[in-house]
Amino acid sequence: MIVRQILSKSFGPQALEISQAGTGEEGLKMMYEIKPDIILCDIHMLGMDGFEVCQKVRELKLRSAVILMSAYDSEQDNAIKASEIGADAYLSKPLKKGELLLVVNFIMRVAHLNDAVFEKNKQLEASLGQLKQFHQKLAALNDELRNDKRRLGVSLKEMTELNDQLENKNEQISSMVDELASRFDSTEGLLATIIELHQTEHRGHSERVTQVAIFIAEKLRLTEYQFRNVKSATRLHELGIVAMPTVEKRKDAANEEELDYIKDKPKTNHPLVGEMLLKEFPGFEMAAEIIRHLHENVDGSGSPDGMYGDRIPMGSRIVLAASYFDHNKMAHPDRSNEEILSKMDEKTGVIFDESIMRALGGYIAQQGMVKEAPTMD
Repeated sequence: MIVRQILSKSFGPQALEISQAGTGEEGLKMMYEIKPDIILCDIHMLGMDGFEVCQKVRELKLRSAVILMSAYDSEQDNAIKASEIGADAYLSKPLKKGELLLVVNFIMRVAHLNDAVFEKNKQLEASLGQLKQFHQKLAALNDELRNDKRRLGVSLKEMTELNDQLENKNEQISSMVDELASRFDSTEGLLATIIELHQTEHRGHSERVTQVAIFIAEKLRLTEYQFRNVKSATRLHELGIVAMPTVEKRKDAANEEELDYIKDKPKTNHPLVGEMLLKEFPGFEMAAEIIRHLHENVDGSGSPDGMYGDRIPMGSRIVLAASYFDHNKMAHPDRSNEEILSKMDEKTGVIFDESIMRALGGYIAQQGMVKEAPTMD
């Protein structure tokens, strides 16, 4: 009754529809019918307990998020066991209103963003299917043309006409490829806009970081494929912050403004959230990998995997340096670019890559030259 009252008052019937079951068996029957987004279940119940309910949900491959609850704080293993069997969250009683709303709101936000990405993915898959069908038709046409040539011994004029046909088909293929690329760029732009709208305190951050990262990537002579992935990852590197609840979002965004958090404080979670949202989306796999390792340090003291040196993706090392540089400029507008670079140089070989810091120094030097250049009357 308490859970129902809190959620009803906080979200309202238009945002959240609540159903209630008295036992685990009764709840499973209801799940088959209504396919809920979120399941809140007490661990201690008569008959089937909460752990068994969660296991059944995972065995049946329902897409519902499971939140387990218990009033027995003395049972230290409840949270661990809940995680092991696939629960998405664990809450202890008496329930705290803020904690309950934080967990439910986070799950709903991630589900909403996943739905948007899933729909865009379906559109891209449909376009890819059309392109494959067109390739098949073109291959069949090419076979027919070759057979006609061998059978009829076509003249030079006829060969020219056939070549023109092939060129026209190739132009159509190029047009479809360009359309796919345009849709990919549109998706990336949409996600970048979502980030911008939810980061009002840091407006323009992603684009400024992208400008710095592009300069560094060009100086390091990355391949076109690497360059593209670095650019995408830079524009979307704060997607994980946007997907988090408001309190967590503010905490992670604030932490990005300080250098010490990278080595001496608990790491922020947004790179893993950003990776989770992007890695299943065709075309963004490498960008997701770059975002996952944004908080790795070159000496191996970072997270989440403790990578070091060249084992850390080049894109991750570039985005880390570029993002910190811009965050520090926003946090300390009274500092010059050179002062910020000097502070970062203290962590070269510990957090930052030496070659990337040299390239960043080149960018700062170039900015200084542009500002100092005389104007023409």
